[in-house]
Formats: sequence, structure tokens, C-alpha cells
Amino acid sequence: MKKVLLVLLLLLTGCSREPQYYLYLYYAKTCPVCHSFIENVIPKLEDKYGNEMKIVKYDIDEEASLEAYAKTCSLLDNYYVDDNSGSVPFIVLDGYFAKVGYDLENEDMIVQAIYDAIDGKELSNELTNIYKFKEGKTFH
Repeated sequence: MKKVLLVLLLLLTGCSREPQYYLYLYYAKTCPVCHSFIENVIPKLEDKYGNEMKIVKYDIDEEASLEAYAKTCSLLDNYYVDDNSGSVPFIVLDGYFAKVGYDLENEDMIVQAIYDAIDGKELSNELTNIYKFKEGKTFH
């Protein structure tokens, strides 16, 4: 009987849990900067967080993505629609911050910003086009 309970316990603990963090990436298929983010930054996040972080990619050119984009924007503090609205990549660490754009030469800066946000640290002042989430608001 103990063996059966042990097997059940192992099976239950092995069941996948809900991710703790959600990263949403709004991108365009024709955007080389977006592809750089996908190829260079996402693997680093997957290595560090594994199943703790769910990464969802939205092609901004698909109509189905526009609803998610609008919802995300409505959750951000001081986000306003201007000529940069809809610019990609639009990187969203749910509940923490969103960033329009990505600097190819400083990919480690966005990686560190994500690590810092999750660790409760202040984001670097060098980051531009950052929007914080309204208090208590998240996408998921």
C-alpha cells in the first residue's frame, strides 16, 4: 500500500503547474529585430525559468492578435496611442512592465530587466519606452 501511495504522490507532484510568469511578445514575421529577440533572448529566459515562465507570441499582423494587444495596452499605466503604437517588438512581462522596441546591441539589458523585475528590483534607467502595469492588473 505504501508503494502505491508513493507512486501516486510522485505522479501528482510531477503534474505540470501553472506558470508563475507570463511573457507576451507582439512581433511581425517580417521584422528582423523581432526575430533576433525570439532567437537570442527567449532561449535565455527558457533556460532560466523553464516551466515557470510561459512565453506567448502574437503576430501583430493577425487580426486575432489585435484583441490581445488592445487588452494589454489597457492594463498599462500612462500608455497612450501615438505613432509608435503597434510598433514591434512589443515585449510584455505580465504584471511587471511592457517595452516597445529592443536594442540588438544590448540584448542582455532586456534579459536583465526581466530578471530584475521578477526579483523585485528597480529597472535600469537606461531602458526606454517602458510602461508599468497599473497596480493589481495582469493580462492572464
